[in-house]
Amino acid sequence: MDDQLKNILTRVQKPGRYIGGETNSVRKDHTKDKVSVALAYPDLYEVGMSYLGMRILYHLLNEKDDVVCERVFAPWSDMEDELKKEGRKLFGLETSTDLDKFDIIGFSVVYELTYTNVLNMLHLGGVPVRATDRSDSDPLVIAGGACCYNPEPMSEFFDAFVIGDGEEVLPRIVDECRRLKKSGAGRDIILKELSRIEGVYVPSYYEPEYKDGWFLHIKPLEEGVPAKIKRIFIKDLESAYYPTKQIVPLIRIVHDRIAVEIMRGCPNKCRFCQASAVNRPVRLRSPEKIKELCRDTYSKTGYENIALLSLSSVNYPYLTELVAGLNEDFRDKGVGISIPSLRVDEAFYEIPEMISTIKKAGLTFAPETASEVVRESIGKEIDVEILCKSALLAYRHGWRKLKLYFMVGFPGEPKEEANRILELARELSSLKKKISKSAAEIKLSVNPFIPKPHTPLQWLGMRNADDLAEIKSLMQSNSSKKVKIDFHDIDQTVLEACMARGDRRVGEIIFRAWEKGAKMDAWREFFDLSVWKESFDESGLEMRQLAQKTYSIDDKLPWGHIGMDDGLELLKKEFQLSGFGEK
Repeated sequence: MDDQLKNILTRVQKPGRYIGGETNSVRKDHTKDKVSVALAYPDLYEVGMSYLGMRILYHLLNEKDDVVCERVFAPWSDMEDELKKEGRKLFGLETSTDLDKFDIIGFSVVYELTYTNVLNMLHLGGVPVRATDRSDSDPLVIAGGACCYNPEPMSEFFDAFVIGDGEEVLPRIVDECRRLKKSGAGRDIILKELSRIEGVYVPSYYEPEYKDGWFLHIKPLEEGVPAKIKRIFIKDLESAYYPTKQIVPLIRIVHDRIAVEIMRGCPNKCRFCQASAVNRPVRLRSPEKIKELCRDTYSKTGYENIALLSLSSVNYPYLTELVAGLNEDFRDKGVGISIPSLRVDEAFYEIPEMISTIKKAGLTFAPETASEVVRESIGKEIDVEILCKSALLAYRHGWRKLKLYFMVGFPGEPKEEANRILELARELSSLKKKISKSAAEIKLSVNPFIPKPHTPLQWLGMRNADDLAEIKSLMQSNSSKKVKIDFHDIDQTVLEACMARGDRRVGEIIFRAWEKGAKMDAWREFFDLSVWKESFDESGLEMRQLAQKTYSIDDKLPWGHIGMDDGLELLKKEFQLSGFGEK
């Protein structure tokens, strides 16, 4: 680290975000015979370092002798100001190499409200923000992650998108870039070759068309590029790469723990859930493999908590056996076991041996709605009686708090839905009085429903923001000391819907908003609605109208060229079964 950077770090809060050098981080020299990759996460270090996908890709690439892989995160405002003041570019943590000196910059994009951070990081790193402005001397800028299942709003800024599991595709991209780099190939040839890799979408080879101000279809511009981009996924999770010698941060991060994915995909097919839709089929790791990974990771990191990750861990068929085995392995080491979110299922209260041993701080369930009619429409198969039994059992085993996730704004949702949610929360809180004098603390996390791409509900529009504001006001006015409500910001949710469901024209709005100062839009202290309204007005599009846009079941969709294995016909069938379609 040079003296200039050392001086900068004395003037910012949490310099540990930027110094690197953590236990198990990998420092390599940049040489001409190696491909250099900057893995970028468009949010703070504390958030990005908690993302398991980035940990996997970082160590996977660094195990290759001919690859140099570093990390870069979005700087907080104080660090950004200091970089600009000193004329210093954003840099990789391992060697402080400027971002524009890397061969590849690979962004993990998992949340739409980080889009302006992508632009800001590129700009701070000296990389042209628009893909069309980059030359052969500039890095190749690619993206992977959940947001890539509708790549169009960011297609102006990325050279290529990875559609599917990054562990499967990114090494192939790096190998191809290394081969082409040796031959002296330019950017156009590299992109052409990358477009031939399954799971890679190069947006410059496609053009959208519009009619009467709305998306009509998208067409390939080059011969040989596929009309539909196939999703690539790891077929065998048991043998999939998992790094056990993981980086141990120097500062506290959001999820500071061993995180092991026990199951990829979800056996439950909730019609609103994009994560379930794009991660099929279900793939399992065996209890023996998971325990082996946990033991090895613990020996190399010393973490005191193990999180068993999946979209629905209670549906992992060997969960009781796994938790019992882990408790046996770590009995004398003070290591806790946590399951971040549990589905309401009979399996939960039938395995008290499990819940009596895992972490007691708080337990999370996701009922999504208090309406039985809506539950049936969205395919959320839960039973309120089972939820109450699960809560009571948890209280008996030492839990004091519950967190419940709900969505509001589904079509046909009863007007009294807000009151029903609160009534259910009060009932769950009072259940604790059966075993103690006090009621339980219940935290309700409430999010407006966004119809996400590739789900059976993708043809729907978002509920009117004024209706959502009325629901929010009603719920918050009826909160209490024991029942607290965190209702996601409605304006942020409307913007998220525009980006999640938008077409390529949204990219210009994102660019305008960033030019006007938009960044860190997921952080309430930074989010500025007026900047976004102004940017939408200048583009001729209206934010709420775009979020509420509904499609006919036969319309072409802006993300329709991104292929899912389930197929369009199955999604249509599920949409019709929901009862939300055209009457």
